[in-house]
Amino acid sequence: MTWTALIWIYLWLAGMAGGAYLAAFAVNRFTGGKNEALLRMATVMGIPLAGIGALLLIFELGNPIRFWHLFTQFDVTSPMSMGTWILMAWVVIAVVMVASWWLNLLEGLRGLLSSVNAVLAAALVTYTGVLLAVSSQSLWAGTVLLPSLFVISAVSTGVAILVLAGMALKSIARETIVRLAEADAIIIVLEIAVMIGYVVWLATSSGGSDALAVITTGSMAAAFWVGVVLLALLIPFGLDLTIRGKTPEAKGVMMTVMTSSLCVIVGGLILRWVITSGGQL
Repeated sequence: MTWTALIWIYLWLAGMAGGAYLAAFAVNRFTGGKNEALLRMATVMGIPLAGIGALLLIFELGNPIRFWHLFTQFDVTSPMSMGTWILMAWVVIAVVMVASWWLNLLEGLRGLLSSVNAVLAAALVTYTGVLLAVSSQSLWAGTVLLPSLFVISAVSTGVAILVLAGMALKSIARETIVRLAEADAIIIVLEIAVMIGYVVWLATSSGGSDALAVITTGSMAAAFWVGVVLLALLIPFGLDLTIRGKTPEAKGVMMTVMTSSLCVIVGGLILRWVITSGGQL
């Protein structure tokens, strides 16, 4: 089966939705519920992101009207089946949470619902890497590092879209936005470390060196070095370092935060393009 652009865009959108929710949930939990506005924003944003991703997956199947067949079975050994159920369950609970906030209902259940959706969000971002890792393609198979890379990238892009949405809607304190950008620098360090490990694993594994050559020196090399290494990792990391310890009012801070977040989001999309397309070459 040849996977088209619909798949890597789907992986990007679903991962970003789950990553944004996880980041917002963690911030709200560790601040004692003082950042519920951030959690609300992540939940509301996540619904269309996950919904569009699901539509892309439906059309990728080639016969959209048969999509309902995925819900006739619950197969824990099938990444496609599990991913579909996880995605839909997350969306349903997210819709219930939004309705609860809007109608001021189910207040006593919000904590439980948000925690359940945090577990589903973690499963969702993990699934986006597992879907590829269970295949027999040399660039994808045989290592936990690929799912780990997609998980960390999903959280990074999730934080980035929270930053941009918070700036655009002016619904999040500027101080929180800057602190999120600083946290993303730490996430990017983890992503760089996993990326290095993934490259080393490919270089030393049987058949992996040829797959690695496709993305580092072959037809995907420009996208890898410019789009992934520079745009997704090094440039935003460098930009985030320049704002460390500065207040939101300092000159250029918010523009730097916005530029860094845009780089992360676009770079996250290119990462999935390189890995998904490169694995089929």
